[in-house]
Amino acid sequence: MSGRDRGAAAERAQSEVLGTVLLLGLTVAVVGTTVALGGAALDDSQRTADLQRAEGAMTQMDSKASLVAHGGSPSQRVSFGSGGGDLSVDHDAGRMVIAENETGDEIVNASLGALVYERDGTRIAYQGGGVWRSDGNRSRMVSAPEFHYRGETLTVPLVTIAENATADGGDVTLTSEGSPVGHVAGNPVVDDIRVTVTGDYHEGWASFFETRTDTQIVDRNNGSVTVLLRSDLVGTGVSYSMGTLGSSTFDLRSIGSLTADSYDSANETDPLKSRDNAVIAAGGEIDSPRGGKSEYVTIRGDLLARYDIQPNPNGIQNGDHPINVTGNVTQRATIDDPEPVDGYLVSAFDKYDARYGNVTATTYESWSELGDDAPITDRSAVEDGLDVSGGSETYRVEDAEVTTSGDGGLSVDGGTVTLEAGGDHAGFRFDDIDLSGGELVLDVTEGDLDLRVDDDFAMSGSGSNPAKLTVVGDGNVRIYASDDLSIEDHSEVSVSEGAELRLFHDDPDGDIQIGGEDGGEGVTVSTGPNEPASSFWLFSNADDLEFDGEDAPVDITGVVYAPNANVDDAEGDITIRGALTVDGFDDIDDARFTMRYDEALETAEVFGEVEDVPTINYLHVSTQEIRIEDD
Repeated sequence: MSGRDRGAAAERAQSEVLGTVLLLGLTVAVVGTTVALGGAALDDSQRTADLQRAEGAMTQMDSKASLVAHGGSPSQRVSFGSGGGDLSVDHDAGRMVIAENETGDEIVNASLGALVYERDGTRIAYQGGGVWRSDGNRSRMVSAPEFHYRGETLTVPLVTIAENATADGGDVTLTSEGSPVGHVAGNPVVDDIRVTVTGDYHEGWASFFETRTDTQIVDRNNGSVTVLLRSDLVGTGVSYSMGTLGSSTFDLRSIGSLTADSYDSANETDPLKSRDNAVIAAGGEIDSPRGGKSEYVTIRGDLLARYDIQPNPNGIQNGDHPINVTGNVTQRATIDDPEPVDGYLVSAFDKYDARYGNVTATTYESWSELGDDAPITDRSAVEDGLDVSGGSETYRVEDAEVTTSGDGGLSVDGGTVTLEAGGDHAGFRFDDIDLSGGELVLDVTEGDLDLRVDDDFAMSGSGSNPAKLTVVGDGNVRIYASDDLSIEDHSEVSVSEGAELRLFHDDPDGDIQIGGEDGGEGVTVSTGPNEPASSFWLFSNADDLEFDGEDAPVDITGVVYAPNANVDDAEGDITIRGALTVDGFDDIDDARFTMRYDEALETAEVFGEVEDVPTINYLHVSTQEIRIEDD
């Protein structure tokens, strides 16, 4: 054999060995990846099954604890099995305080404690006679506690966990600790009753109070929820053009200008005709301009204050000051408190979770895998966000939800993205939304659409590229924003005739910025030729709200309902066709307000169906401790 032949044979032998090694390596890599992915999927399935089993065991615990607490059985045993989580008693999980609203006298102040099953950051807990689930950021109700209405009587048999309770195994025994303790209220009740729950599961309690007891949530923060038990009427419309309904002074002396009138979008013959039914109302005092000031206030309607109006109202009506009121100027007037917004926001977010959160999602790597040419009919999770800077993309969802499984957001800075609803409803959920140009179209021609945003929602266009949010069709759009909300310069929101857009902003510590930036075209919200204000609602429990129309005007048709917010900065030209409800104003030196009240709002459905909240005339509260021990 020649040297050349021997060399060729050697090369072939080396190639065969190298090929075998590469093949084996590829096989090992594929098998390893498959095992890893399969293992991850198996772990996830096991975790889901374990938590579902724990929910069932904790619900059984709820039922058996009730038997023990109320004398139906001397003891009961509950098995939690040998899952992958930890069982423990948390004595610092929360408290409940029940008190008379006006006097503050406490009827009961009890530590609730909780029996908790925790796995990978998810907790299933028994507390206060109910079962709750927390995923770290938010808690929800699994099984309702025992609050019973019977006619005009409310009975609260509160079950608490004894200080000597312990649990660190899989099985526990429940026994009663002493006899029930009655907490006597002055019956019949002559005062509203305030109930406050603090602790890890307060949001679940908030959902229970809102959906099961017809109470009003009057306060909610990072660690507590407070509800008021009383007789009331919910959903009576919006009565005031501009309501500054906190107790602070509404200082008209410092405002740049205020002009107010009314129109009636429901008037078929002349819906935009200027009328004299505006109402400017202050929950505190009003300080009005004095003679010689260049600023002016013109109100075609009434000016009302819960306390004093300075200077004397007679001087205003006699024309002694640069303020003109065509209707009544009334101090010591009856000013209705605004309906609390916190409970409505809790209910809205919970309805979203209940509608979409109980179905396992199919995961996709990118939005392109979903395609934009076929309806999406199953709950889907996309690993990447949706980022569009040109062209046109459409995603149609029918009775399902599309969400991002990671930290994916929706970013549009050119082109058009259409989210289309089919069937009864469609859900889309993103980490954040940034509209910096182009157009986001929400199509509700054939169904209602829910858009959930877990972080910031921001609109701000530039130059010839405005940021547009357009609602088409005649259905309902609900946007749920959980952090800062900003609708800044070159932003256009348009709601077609017959459609409705409700924007729920649930973040007491978040900010709302409307308008801003230098130059440009400002902010517009439009709702059709008759300008019905009831087509656009912004509900918020934020503490701070800013209007900036200094360099470009803010022009809104709709209702801004933020009864907890202080307007700490307002400047420039601000027009609202509809109504504005806030707690008060701080800095409005350069603000030039034009308020056009839509009289159709007086009978608009604000928070839901009009219903009577049960009258609490008799209240019976008892507490019963149970002891939990390892079996």
